[in-house]
Amino acid sequence: MSSKKDMESVWHVYSDGTRTDIPFNTEEDKVYAWNSVAVSALIAGVRILVSTVNDTHFHTLAVGEELHAERYRRILKQRLSRRFANIFLTCDLIPSRDEILSKFMYVYRNCLDFYKNLPGEYPWGAGHLYFSELSHSIRGREISELTVREQRSLFVTRHPLPPHWRYDPVSLRILPENFIDFRYVENLFGTVRAFIAFQYVRKEDEAAMKQEVHRHYLESRTIQDLRRIGNRYAKNYCGHTLTGSPLNIRLKVASRMLKEGLSGRSPSLAKALLLQPDDLRFLV
Repeated sequence: MSSKKDMESVWHVYSDGTRTDIPFNTEEDKVYAWNSVAVSALIAGVRILVSTVNDTHFHTLAVGEELHAERYRRILKQRLSRRFANIFLTCDLIPSRDEILSKFMYVYRNCLDFYKNLPGEYPWGAGHLYFSELSHSIRGREISELTVREQRSLFVTRHPLPPHWRYDPVSLRILPENFIDFRYVENLFGTVRAFIAFQYVRKEDEAAMKQEVHRHYLESRTIQDLRRIGNRYAKNYCGHTLTGSPLNIRLKVASRMLKEGLSGRSPSLAKALLLQPDDLRFLV
């Protein structure tokens, strides 16, 4: 009989990295997204291996059973949707150890598209947690010092947080060592040398992984998700949902969604917007 740990897998949960708007633009927005990862993982019963919040999107790797991973994706999406528009999350199973190591480093290095220092120094990542000899238990303030009302207000949750968790009293960010299972990562890589070696990724390999991640993201969008966005845009254009909109408005909506990277040129998009697949052929 398999144990609970035997049933656990690693999952890549992420938002779209090609969107044209900047949902996590301010520090307050990044704090909200970062704390949402921590709170959602706690409620769902998964453990986070690495997390990175960028201006336009975020990535996390989570360890847990499939039902818990999907619950994490759903709870996190609900929390983020309260504050940010058009947030859709994908949850991909990572089937092998080699892929886990590669995908971990992809998330860990994700800030390098715009951040000039080392990934471990990026303030909205896991920091210097892995293979570190420094104690992480003395930073920040304990959540137990806050009243229940203060906890609910600062971290936007009624779910009780572990009293030993610590947060930065200035930014109000939950510190990564509280919810990131860095020991699991250290066991995966085995040695510091292996961890460092994996940080040197060829540009073509990283570009291929970005394309794969984006393809999975687009494929995971449901017709309901796409129609929800389409209805919102259609109402902005003509005051009606897609059902009550003329063809030129529905084509305009399709063009905008393609430009913003919210969908691929797929039959699902055509169906969601009440179009024929051929209608999308010549749209920019």
